[in-house]
Amino acid sequence: MVKNRKLSRAISDLGWRTFRTFLEGKAEKYGRDFRVISRWEPTSQICSCCGFKGGKLDLQVREWECLNCGAKHDRDENAAINILVAGGQSETLNGRGGKCKTTAKVAAANVSGAMRQQSVNPPKS
Repeated sequence: MVKNRKLSRAISDLGWRTFRTFLEGKAEKYGRDFRVISRWEPTSQICSCCGFKGGKLDLQVREWECLNCGAKHDRDENAAINILVAGGQSETLNGRGGKCKTTAKVAAANVSGAMRQQSVNPPKS
């Protein structure tokens, strides 16, 4: 039984590795920047406004308020901002040849614009 779980996990990991290799190849082909952040980065736990780490949240918690600065966050939008910031912390060349460093303010603007463009059903009151 344990052997089957290990085999299943290895196949799953291989699938993700193949997918990542595919994305890296596409990024290189089209002159784009491909970045990887740690899978253990607590993106949904850190306030994207002040950087305060609020601690682990249940998956049922979709909105939360920062205990440090009082900012109210949607869990997914906050995580998206933190992912963009984590991916932009090291300065590298972007797809157009210029320097690239993402700040929380720029990331928040990008995420908010992307969320407005998506055609998603608004939450029901």
